[in-house]
Amino acid sequence: MSDRETTGPPRILHVSPAPPRRSEPQGPLGAPAGMEPVDIYELEGQDLTDVCGIVLSGMCDQRHLNTLRDRLEAFVRGGGRLLINGHVIEPFLPGLPKWRLLPYGGPADLGIRRETDHPVWEGVDVRELLFRAGIPGPHSLETLAQIGVAGFYGRGYAVDLPDGAVVINSIGQLRAPIDYVFPLGEGEVLVHSGLDLSVFAMTPGTTLTAIAPNLLTWLGGRA
Repeated sequence: MSDRETTGPPRILHVSPAPPRRSEPQGPLGAPAGMEPVDIYELEGQDLTDVCGIVLSGMCDQRHLNTLRDRLEAFVRGGGRLLINGHVIEPFLPGLPKWRLLPYGGPADLGIRRETDHPVWEGVDVRELLFRAGIPGPHSLETLAQIGVAGFYGRGYAVDLPDGAVVINSIGQLRAPIDYVFPLGEGEVLVHSGLDLSVFAMTPGTTLTAIAPNLLTWLGGRA
Protein backbone atom coordinates (compact mmCIF):
# COMPACT_ATOMS: atom_id res chain seq x y z
CA MET A 1 0.00 0.00 0.00
CA SER A 2 1.46 3.35 -1.04
CA ASP A 3 1.36 6.60 0.93
CA ARG A 4 0.02 8.10 -2.30
CA GLU A 5 -3.31 6.32 -1.97
CA THR A 6 -5.92 8.57 -0.38
CA THR A 7 -9.69 8.56 0.02
CA GLY A 8 -10.10 11.87 -1.81
CA PRO A 9 -9.86 12.58 -5.55
CA PRO A 10 -6.42 11.96 -7.07
CA ARG A 11 -4.10 14.96 -7.23
CA ILE A 12 -2.49 15.53 -10.61
CA LEU A 13 0.07 18.29 -11.14
CA HIS A 14 0.59 20.03 -14.47
CA VAL A 15 4.08 21.55 -14.45
CA SER A 16 5.04 24.31 -16.89
CA PRO A 17 6.77 27.68 -16.89
CA ALA A 18 4.48 30.53 -15.82
CA PRO A 19 1.17 28.57 -15.93
CA PRO A 20 -1.20 31.58 -16.20
CA ARG A 21 0.39 32.80 -19.41
CA ARG A 22 -0.14 31.70 -23.00
CA SER A 23 2.44 30.88 -25.64
CA GLU A 24 1.68 30.96 -29.36
CA PRO A 25 1.65 28.76 -31.33
CA GLN A 26 2.22 26.22 -28.53
CA GLY A 27 -1.10 26.91 -26.84
CA PRO A 28 -2.12 27.54 -23.25
CA LEU A 29 0.38 26.87 -20.51
CA GLY A 30 -2.37 26.66 -17.92
CA ALA A 31 -3.34 23.27 -16.51
CA PRO A 32 -6.12 21.32 -18.22
CA ALA A 33 -9.29 20.75 -16.19
CA GLY A 34 -8.68 18.34 -13.35
CA MET A 35 -4.98 19.18 -13.01
CA GLU A 36 -3.29 21.61 -10.63
CA PRO A 37 -1.02 24.21 -12.30
CA VAL A 38 2.49 24.37 -10.88
CA ASP A 39 5.32 26.59 -12.02
CA ILE A 40 8.37 24.45 -12.70
CA TYR A 41 10.51 26.65 -10.46
CA GLU A 42 8.10 26.03 -7.57
CA LEU A 43 7.92 22.26 -8.00
CA GLU A 44 10.66 21.69 -5.43
CA GLY A 45 8.47 23.10 -2.68
CA GLN A 46 5.41 20.99 -3.54
CA ASP A 47 4.26 18.28 -1.16
CA LEU A 48 3.96 15.16 -3.34
CA THR A 49 2.66 12.84 -0.62
CA ASP A 50 -0.87 12.56 -2.05
CA VAL A 51 0.01 13.29 -5.69
CA CYS A 52 -0.75 10.41 -8.06
CA GLY A 53 0.41 11.87 -11.37
CA ILE A 54 2.60 14.64 -12.74
CA VAL A 55 2.62 16.14 -16.24
CA LEU A 56 5.76 17.92 -17.43
CA SER A 57 5.18 20.35 -20.29
CA GLY A 58 7.63 20.17 -23.16
CA MET A 59 8.44 23.81 -22.40
CA CYS A 60 10.00 22.99 -19.02
CA ASP A 61 13.62 23.85 -18.35
CA GLN A 62 15.37 20.47 -18.46
CA ARG A 63 18.47 21.76 -16.73
CA HIS A 64 16.28 22.72 -13.79
CA LEU A 65 14.50 19.37 -13.95
CA ASN A 66 17.92 17.76 -13.68
CA THR A 67 18.37 19.45 -10.30
CA LEU A 68 15.12 17.75 -9.21
CA ARG A 69 16.03 14.30 -10.55
CA ASP A 70 16.23 12.65 -7.10
CA ARG A 71 12.79 13.96 -6.15
CA LEU A 72 11.21 12.99 -9.46
CA GLU A 73 12.79 9.56 -9.35
CA ALA A 74 11.57 8.96 -5.80
CA PHE A 75 8.05 10.01 -6.83
CA VAL A 76 7.91 7.50 -9.69
CA ARG A 77 9.65 4.69 -7.80
CA GLY A 78 7.07 5.13 -5.06
CA GLY A 79 4.25 4.32 -7.48
CA GLY A 80 3.60 7.67 -9.17
CA ARG A 81 2.91 8.17 -12.85
CA LEU A 82 4.82 10.77 -14.82
CA LEU A 83 4.05 12.11 -18.31
CA ILE A 84 6.96 13.82 -20.06
CA ASN A 85 6.20 15.93 -23.13
CA GLY A 86 8.69 17.32 -25.61
CA HIS A 87 12.25 16.71 -26.73
CA VAL A 88 14.48 15.15 -24.09
CA ILE A 89 17.89 16.71 -24.65
CA GLU A 90 19.20 16.41 -21.10
CA PRO A 91 17.89 13.22 -19.47
CA PHE A 92 16.73 13.88 -15.91
CA LEU A 93 15.62 10.37 -14.93
CA PRO A 94 17.39 7.00 -14.99
CA GLY A 95 16.83 5.29 -18.34
CA LEU A 96 15.26 8.34 -19.98
CA PRO A 97 16.37 8.30 -23.66
CA LYS A 98 17.47 11.30 -25.63
CA TRP A 99 15.47 12.72 -28.54
CA ARG A 100 16.69 12.69 -32.12
CA LEU A 101 15.34 14.65 -35.10
CA LEU A 102 13.75 12.42 -37.73
CA PRO A 103 14.90 13.03 -41.33
CA TYR A 104 11.78 13.83 -43.32
CA GLY A 105 10.85 15.16 -46.72
CA GLY A 106 7.07 15.27 -46.53
CA PRO A 107 3.94 14.14 -44.67
CA ALA A 108 4.53 10.47 -45.47
CA ASP A 109 7.64 10.60 -43.31
CA LEU A 110 5.73 11.99 -40.31
CA GLY A 111 2.67 9.74 -40.12
CA ILE A 112 1.82 8.16 -36.76
CA ARG A 113 1.23 4.42 -36.40
CA ARG A 114 -0.25 2.61 -33.41
CA GLU A 115 2.10 -0.11 -32.23
CA THR A 116 0.58 -1.03 -28.85
CA ASP A 117 -2.70 -0.14 -27.19
CA HIS A 118 -2.48 2.22 -24.22
CA PRO A 119 -5.24 3.81 -22.10
CA VAL A 120 -4.17 7.39 -22.95
CA TRP A 121 -4.78 6.81 -26.67
CA GLU A 122 -7.90 4.68 -26.28
CA GLY A 123 -10.49 5.81 -28.83
CA VAL A 124 -8.01 8.06 -30.66
CA ASP A 125 -7.69 7.80 -34.46
CA VAL A 126 -3.95 8.30 -35.05
CA ARG A 127 -4.65 9.51 -38.59
CA GLU A 128 -5.92 12.73 -37.02
CA LEU A 129 -2.50 13.37 -35.50
CA LEU A 130 -0.65 14.06 -38.75
CA PHE A 131 -1.98 17.51 -39.70
CA ARG A 132 -2.94 20.64 -37.80
CA ALA A 133 -4.64 23.68 -39.32
CA GLY A 134 -4.65 27.31 -38.26
CA ILE A 135 -8.29 27.62 -39.29
CA PRO A 136 -10.61 27.08 -36.28
CA GLY A 137 -13.25 24.39 -36.30
CA PRO A 138 -13.42 20.68 -37.11
CA HIS A 139 -12.05 19.49 -40.46
CA SER A 140 -12.18 16.19 -42.30
CA LEU A 141 -8.99 14.24 -42.91
CA GLU A 142 -9.22 15.17 -46.58
CA THR A 143 -9.50 18.88 -45.80
CA LEU A 144 -6.65 18.74 -43.31
CA ALA A 145 -4.42 17.16 -45.95
CA GLN A 146 -5.07 20.23 -48.12
CA ILE A 147 -4.86 23.06 -45.57
CA GLY A 148 -2.95 21.54 -42.66
CA VAL A 149 0.71 21.38 -41.72
CA ALA A 150 2.25 18.02 -40.90
CA GLY A 151 4.56 17.31 -38.02
CA PHE A 152 3.09 19.18 -35.06
CA TYR A 153 2.54 15.92 -33.20
CA GLY A 154 6.22 15.20 -33.47
CA ARG A 155 9.23 15.31 -35.74
CA GLY A 156 11.60 13.09 -33.85
CA TYR A 157 11.96 9.92 -31.84
CA ALA A 158 13.69 8.35 -28.87
CA VAL A 159 17.11 6.73 -29.12
CA ASP A 160 18.06 3.67 -27.03
CA LEU A 161 14.91 2.84 -25.09
CA PRO A 162 15.45 1.47 -21.58
CA ASP A 163 14.81 -2.14 -20.60
CA GLY A 164 11.13 -2.88 -20.26
CA ALA A 165 10.04 0.02 -22.46
CA VAL A 166 6.98 -0.47 -24.66
CA VAL A 167 6.49 1.56 -27.84
CA ILE A 168 2.92 2.86 -28.07
CA ASN A 169 3.06 4.95 -31.25
CA SER A 170 5.74 5.17 -33.91
CA ILE A 171 6.49 7.86 -36.47
CA GLY A 172 7.27 7.73 -40.17
CA GLN A 173 8.28 4.94 -42.45
CA LEU A 174 11.08 4.01 -40.02
CA ARG A 175 8.41 3.28 -37.38
CA ALA A 176 10.64 5.02 -34.87
CA PRO A 177 9.36 5.34 -31.26
CA ILE A 178 7.62 8.66 -30.55
CA ASP A 179 5.35 7.57 -27.66
CA TYR A 180 6.55 4.99 -25.18
CA VAL A 181 6.21 3.93 -21.56
CA PHE A 182 8.68 2.28 -19.22
CA PRO A 183 8.62 1.11 -15.60
CA LEU A 184 10.68 2.75 -12.88
CA GLY A 185 10.39 1.13 -9.49
CA GLU A 186 6.70 0.76 -8.67
CA GLY A 187 5.71 3.58 -11.04
CA GLU A 188 5.66 4.36 -14.73
CA VAL A 189 7.09 7.02 -17.03
CA LEU A 190 5.15 7.89 -20.18
CA VAL A 191 6.98 9.95 -22.81
CA HIS A 192 5.48 11.83 -25.75
CA SER A 193 8.30 13.16 -27.93
CA GLY A 194 6.46 16.15 -29.37
CA LEU A 195 4.05 19.01 -28.73
CA ASP A 196 2.17 18.68 -25.42
CA LEU A 197 -0.61 16.09 -25.61
CA SER A 198 -3.02 18.51 -23.92
CA VAL A 199 -2.82 20.74 -27.00
CA PHE A 200 -4.14 17.93 -29.21
CA ALA A 201 -6.88 17.14 -26.71
CA MET A 202 -8.39 20.57 -27.48
CA THR A 203 -9.02 19.77 -31.15
CA PRO A 204 -12.82 19.94 -31.60
CA GLY A 205 -14.71 17.50 -33.77
CA THR A 206 -12.07 14.78 -33.58
CA THR A 207 -11.35 11.68 -31.58
CA LEU A 208 -8.38 13.54 -30.08
CA THR A 209 -10.64 15.05 -27.42
CA ALA A 210 -10.56 11.60 -25.80
CA ILE A 211 -6.96 12.28 -24.77
CA ALA A 212 -7.99 14.70 -21.99
CA PRO A 213 -10.20 12.33 -19.95
CA ASN A 214 -7.87 9.43 -20.75
CA LEU A 215 -4.94 11.35 -19.27
CA LEU A 216 -6.85 12.11 -16.09
CA THR A 217 -7.79 8.45 -15.68
CA TRP A 218 -4.25 7.16 -16.32
CA LEU A 219 -2.45 9.77 -14.23
CA GLY A 220 -4.90 9.35 -11.38
CA GLY A 221 -4.47 5.59 -11.30
CA ARG A 222 -1.79 3.27 -10.03
CA ALA A 223 1.08 1.77 -12.00
